[in-house]
Amino acid sequence: MARALNHRRADAGDRTAVRVRCPAKINLGLWILGKRPDGYHEIDTYLQAVDLEDEIRIEKGTGGLQLETSGRPIPGAGPNLIERAWSLLVEVGALPRDAGVNVRLIKRIPIGAGLGGGSSDAAGFLAGVARLYGETLSPKDLPALAARLGSDVPFFLRGGLAHATGRGEQVRHLCPMPPFAVVLASPANTISTTWAYRQVRNGLTPPGDAARVHIASAITRRDLQGAANAMQNAFEGIVLTQLPGIAELKRALVSSGAIGALLSGSGSTVFGLAPSLRAAQAVVHAVGNRPAEIRIARSIDRGVVVSQVR
Repeated sequence: MARALNHRRADAGDRTAVRVRCPAKINLGLWILGKRPDGYHEIDTYLQAVDLEDEIRIEKGTGGLQLETSGRPIPGAGPNLIERAWSLLVEVGALPRDAGVNVRLIKRIPIGAGLGGGSSDAAGFLAGVARLYGETLSPKDLPALAARLGSDVPFFLRGGLAHATGRGEQVRHLCPMPPFAVVLASPANTISTTWAYRQVRNGLTPPGDAARVHIASAITRRDLQGAANAMQNAFEGIVLTQLPGIAELKRALVSSGAIGALLSGSGSTVFGLAPSLRAAQAVVHAVGNRPAEIRIARSIDRGVVVSQVR
């Protein structure tokens, strides 16, 4: 599939290019505190990057964006986050006149699954373009631009383990916990984050909720089991009630030996934590044949990674 804002090809003599690895994330906890005056919701969440990755290859061109995608199809006719990121760079004058890029996105992260693939792609695209056009676009400019694109986008610039507040754009990166494995179970259902938030009528997390204190303490102690015991996601009250198949997937992960399981973001992926790759493999074996894509990922202490291609 190809989507283009401008069909002009790159200058054949200019082969400067970068490759960007764009990881997924899980939410170890997600609490919705209430509606903000700007229409967004105030949230409190702990984000962990994992090594399931999309890949973007960006080459300098002239006069616009040409975007080609492969792998998982991107539904919808509207602009995706890479196209929105390009439009934002043009709007703020962050690039030289007549600058352009040819982009190939290899999509591996499930879409509409609560794993942040679109946000990670946007962060990776910004970081990649900054590498190519560093004379006009500084890495210092990226967090503010990322925040304008989406709540999770700033997190992916650095990744690892982080505590995010506000609408998700206020990110405080944390010392990593010991590496652990994650069993990701992604059903065929896709869930729109917009739809999920529309189901929220009031703040779903009461003041003084103990789980928020307990998970913060466990993460500080680098205690994976303690963090697993405290995991909560406010969207589970909406998603698991309306989509019982996802609730069954979560129960299956726990009964199969995961030390904790949770819906990621607004779903539809549920994940189970395991202290090692071997333990994760045992969970996958015990889960058996379920109506979902089931894969193992690992926690990583990084975000998007840009490398030069010659």
